[in-house]
Amino acid sequence: MRIVIIGNGVAGMEAALTIRQREANWSITIISEESDHFFSRTALMYVLSGQLSHACIEPLERSTYGLQGFERVRARATGIDREGHAVLLADGERVPYDKLIIACGSRPRPASFWPGYDDLKGVGHFVTMQDLTWLEHEMHDKLSPARPPNEDAHLARTTPDSPYQPRPPASQVNGRKAERPVVIGGGLIGIEVIETMIAAGLRPTFLIREDSFWPIALDRQEALWIAEQMRHHGVEVRLGENVERLEGETTVQRVVTDLDVHKTDLVVVAIGVVPNTDWMGDAIERDKGGGILVDKQQRTNDPDVYACGDCASVEWFNGWVRPEQLWYTGRDQGRIAARAVLGDDVRYERGIFYNSAKLMDIEYTTAGLVNMKVEGEASWYHEEDGAVKSTTRIVHVDGQVIGFNFLGRRWDTEVCIRWIEERRTLEYVLAHLNEARFDTEFVPPLQIPVASSAA
Repeated sequence: MRIVIIGNGVAGMEAALTIRQREANWSITIISEESDHFFSRTALMYVLSGQLSHACIEPLERSTYGLQGFERVRARATGIDREGHAVLLADGERVPYDKLIIACGSRPRPASFWPGYDDLKGVGHFVTMQDLTWLEHEMHDKLSPARPPNEDAHLARTTPDSPYQPRPPASQVNGRKAERPVVIGGGLIGIEVIETMIAAGLRPTFLIREDSFWPIALDRQEALWIAEQMRHHGVEVRLGENVERLEGETTVQRVVTDLDVHKTDLVVVAIGVVPNTDWMGDAIERDKGGGILVDKQQRTNDPDVYACGDCASVEWFNGWVRPEQLWYTGRDQGRIAARAVLGDDVRYERGIFYNSAKLMDIEYTTAGLVNMKVEGEASWYHEEDGAVKSTTRIVHVDGQVIGFNFLGRRWDTEVCIRWIEERRTLEYVLAHLNEARFDTEFVPPLQIPVASSAA
């Protein structure tokens, strides 16, 4: 059996490893344009801030490909010949397959609707390995010493519209590192870039179109609390401000909004990501957002083609069909796709959502249904302003807890998920909440107030 996998992220690599565990003699080819080695995308910020090297964020040993007998192809896929059972590459090569797994991930959402976005140096994103290289130039005027010298050797096998094209830095024109950065977009990637800039001694401006930070994950109270913490670190947070255009000569010099003009020499656009599926044309059925439509076995409209990870649109609990852009859901979908290819009777069932992150120095933990507008939901909310500053929001329907949002303290998501599965009441959870503490022993427990705040 000839297996071809497009993408060497977590979904693609989990699929490859799962198949190899069962079939030692099957041919497995992994096509990847972005990088030679599987890396943790969520850890790119630690390389940019100088805390880790490129090799440190690779979950597998580089020898894994050879030891597992994986054939690597560093090139851009440009199409799928379904009748001929082959993947088409930018240089004209055809890679034949019996079963194809598409795990090509996401690409930065473009902002071509802003004049200047496509033309000025010093404007980019922070999603890909190539984005990391660009920001290393702009913010530090150097490349990481661990960066492989042949990292861009694939350029003869790509196309001009590839999201993995190297980006010329403005610092080469300006003759200096960036001094006045602007970050546009109020989400998790935006605040990660902000944190790396603070670590580099910069004082960025954060432009957020909405009237609060990260509205998809936080309610207004929580978002304003985070914004105030960012201002405390020297970030100029501008809420409710819409970008109209970017201005400059060769390099970006100004961001013009509906309220102000911001001088700058570096703009990072963090307005989200979209499935990286334009390259396949109409070969495989997709939704309006570009996500590849799959069934419960991650199978597409072609019985020999599967899709998993950020590029695949799966059914959510409420009937939505859209991608799940999370590390662990990509891992799980990759395993399901592989087992389906192997002939197992499996179905992908999304478990209870959870996530954790660190927003600057603020711990963030979430589990269950939060900000999903479930009918009849209410929120118990408490803000702590003592030795520890934190917020606690517990979402419930008719007293049954369905979700948690925590800021400022560390919590054990496994305990929170168990409470949701056990259909625990708000009264029970409040009485046992400190059982889910994940702080160090020196952090005092949260004191639950007698009176609750419900919204």
